[in-house]
Amino acid sequence: MSKPAPLMPVAQALERILAAFSPLPPGTVSVAEAGGRVLAKDLTARVTQPPAAVSAMDGYAVRAGDVADAPVALQIIGQAPAGGAYGGIVGAGECVRIFTGGPVPRGADAIVIQEDTETDAEIITIKESAPEGHFIRPAGLDFKQGDVLLHAGTIMSARDIGLAGAMNVPWLMVRRRPRIAYAATGDGVVMPGDNLGPDQIISSNSIALVTSQALGSTRMSGA
Repeated sequence: MSKPAPLMPVAQALERILAAFSPLPPGTVSVAEAGGRVLAKDLTARVTQPPAAVSAMDGYAVRAGDVADAPVALQIIGQAPAGGAYGGIVGAGECVRIFTGGPVPRGADAIVIQEDTETDAEIITIKESAPEGHFIRPAGLDFKQGDVLLHAGTIMSARDIGLAGAMNVPWLMVRRRPRIAYAATGDGVVMPGDNLGPDQIISSNSIALVTSQALGSTRMSGA
């Protein structure tokens, strides 16, 4: 008796199947609806992030030279909250109260965290020195305007969606989703509710696959 032909390797079978397909045409969706979609076009940052040097911690914007011999007392001349800025210039013996994400004011080149200070009205005692650039996130640290950060062919994850939003990209070009049909064939199966012959079974796999696909799409869309 002759031996049966060996089974085709999975990788080879997959290659044959995929050879019959080509990428579907692209379409535009909002960034909030792009989860799980395949990017059809490279994404370029439309902004620089952060747009200016900002504080990485809550504390005080100082001149590194002023605090080199800490402890030292400085005068508080203003504050720079996140979403706001101090418009003046930090001079010798001065500092600005600053919060995480606040723009570093002109003249300052270091951040002293608030845990390393003691305050008394408008005078603050800096207890620890801070080198130039300490706890400062420079402009463009994350990315710069014009940088290509996501490439065509990327399957958009939650992380990618967040990155696209930070890039100030509201609309994305993605590949159209394929439409998939499931069909159970053969004389040995019948659909649920049909008359069951003596040598037949209920076709349950087809409806389970369809349901699995539908539930996956629902979770992906956030519904």
